[in-house]
This record gives sequence, C-alpha cells and structure tokens, in this order.
Amino acid sequence: MADNRAKITRSAIKDGMLDLLAKMPFQYVTVASLCREAGVGRATFYTHYTGLMDVINELADEAISATRRSPMDNHEAIAVLAERVSANSDPRALEAWLDLMPMCQRVADHPKYRSLFKDDFLSEYIIMRIFRKERAASVDSICRQCGLSEEVAEKVFLFSVMGLFAVNRSLGWKKDDAWYEAQRALLVYMAGGVEALKKLK
Repeated sequence: MADNRAKITRSAIKDGMLDLLAKMPFQYVTVASLCREAGVGRATFYTHYTGLMDVINELADEAISATRRSPMDNHEAIAVLAERVSANSDPRALEAWLDLMPMCQRVADHPKYRSLFKDDFLSEYIIMRIFRKERAASVDSICRQCGLSEEVAEKVFLFSVMGLFAVNRSLGWKKDDAWYEAQRALLVYMAGGVEALKKLK
C-alpha cells in the first residue's frame, strides 16, 4: 500500500514537471512551483527526490524505457531505412517505419515527453543521457560493422546523436514536410557513411 502511494506521489510530481515545462523554461521552475503544480508539500517532495534534476533524470529514463525499440541495432536499422526511403519518392513514406529510427529520434517523438526536448537546457542534457545509455550497444555495433577502434566508434556515434539532435532542434521538433525531407537525406547520408567505413577495414 505504501509503495502504491509512493508511486502515485512520484507520478504526480513528474506529471507536474511536464506540465510546468509546457508553460515555462526549466530555469524558472522551482521546487515550490513544482509542489504547487503537483499538489504536494515540500516535505513530501524531498521524501522522494533530492532536487529538480532527480525528477528530470527519472523522466528521461522513463521516456527511454517507454520508447518502442526495434529488434535491430541502430546502424542496421539505418541501412534498412535508407534503402526503403531511397526506393520511394515520397519522403513521408518514412512514417510507416518510424519504429526503426534511432533512439534519440523515437524518444523525442513521444508526445508525453516532448516538452523535455523543447527546453533548450534540458534537451541537450537529455540527449547526452541517451548517448550515455545507448553508447555501449551502439559503439559495439559500429566496431563490428566498420572495423573501427572503440574510441573512434564512440566519436562516430556521438556525431550521429548530436547531429540528429541539432537538426531536430533547428526544425523545432515538428514532423512536417521539412522534417521528412531532412530525415530522408540524413538516413541515406548516414547509411552511405557506414558503407564507406566498411571499405576502410
């Protein structure tokens, strides 16, 4: 029973944070304003979290877990996507295969967590959290596919994550025609890069 109450309270605090972020930048959020939004007292807040960034970290990890994952690793999925969009003249055909998009794309597309990515400070913080969580599997995949050292493979992965992040931010995280055109070009570009790296083995 106590565990259930704790879950409900933490959920109210996290929902309160998302509601506040839809109204104001993170830099203006305070513990007091979050407590008011969530309908909890400060003592209750501090029973569950040590500060605001604890709430953000939990939300980011929840967003990553809630995102549907492809059974393929990111780089195999990019090759499949590139092949499919190259064979189709309509960039919006990509809509049918969004579950194959890289993790950073899928997380940012989740409607519940979108406000995390619209905040300039938080979006960069969260994308780096995704990078750290996905680094081991993605770096291993790049090493295997491209024959790169772990150190260089990590830089390739960082380039991919931060590059996609920068493009999405420049487009305002909106999935309009410009977004589909850009993603189509980027997928083909990235897949071509992987093929070129394989030849360097």
